[in-house]
Amino acid sequence: MRQHNLTELWKQFAIFPCKPNDKRPATEHGFHDAKTGQDVMEFINKGYNVGLACAKSNLIVFDLDYHVEDAIPEEALIDLEFKLGELPTNTLTQRTATGKGTHMIFSAKGITKPIAKIGDFIDVRYNAYVVIAPSKINGNQYEIINGIDENGNVTIAELPQTWIDYLNKDTNTLTNSEKVDYSKLPKRTYSDINLEKLFDNCAFLRHCRDDAEELSYNEWFSMVTILAQIEDSDDLIHELSEPYLKYSYSETQKMINEARKFGRPHTCKHISSSFEDVCKGCISAVKKEEIK
Repeated sequence: MRQHNLTELWKQFAIFPCKPNDKRPATEHGFHDAKTGQDVMEFINKGYNVGLACAKSNLIVFDLDYHVEDAIPEEALIDLEFKLGELPTNTLTQRTATGKGTHMIFSAKGITKPIAKIGDFIDVRYNAYVVIAPSKINGNQYEIINGIDENGNVTIAELPQTWIDYLNKDTNTLTNSEKVDYSKLPKRTYSDINLEKLFDNCAFLRHCRDDAEELSYNEWFSMVTILAQIEDSDDLIHELSEPYLKYSYSETQKMINEARKFGRPHTCKHISSSFEDVCKGCISAVKKEEIK
């Protein structure tokens, strides 16, 4: 793929710099800082990798994972094609730096709140991001392998309506018999929270927002215990949790309910001692340390 084609390709989508030799964003607000019209090669030439914000670009990505020896993501697609109809074979597709992953990129037209996974080996990227060509990890490069012809014409295929309906159907939503009566759960009184100020003052919450794909389970759990104490914060927590690789609607909602019922968020002291690298230098953590 010639560089000028990559420049023209990614300019029409929302991209942002990632840390050198890494997948993590190099911007203050992670993939939320992505903008259209930027030159991917300017970032590359400065030593950065580059990420693509999917929803902001009106794209949805099927992330096929072949890292496990017996991974068979293509079987999940074939099985669904028997039920939903064939997927377009010609759409922008890239191979990841390891050579053990594939990103199939489609138009997100008609997509609202898609499911997070297809089978065991396919993640659905929408409220998240993917690293794009020609970024490199340990000397290995992301590479476009389909969807661009010899003249540089790009194809971003639209999904069939049957697939759109399937993806928009949250298969992890609780059934009516399993639904919890939230009104009977203990409610906290934190209703007038300035969320922007909350995140500005907490390095840990910023980390959870900006690096969601890389979070450990313990980091994610601590974030939920904090935000669950804010009234009507369910949608916010789900939005922040969706990029997490093991996200599940039902498990996240269950965690929200349990954290709210317990009523005691993880404290700044607990978090700063558990995740020292994240909280190092944070004003809130320093103040807590000084008054211990």
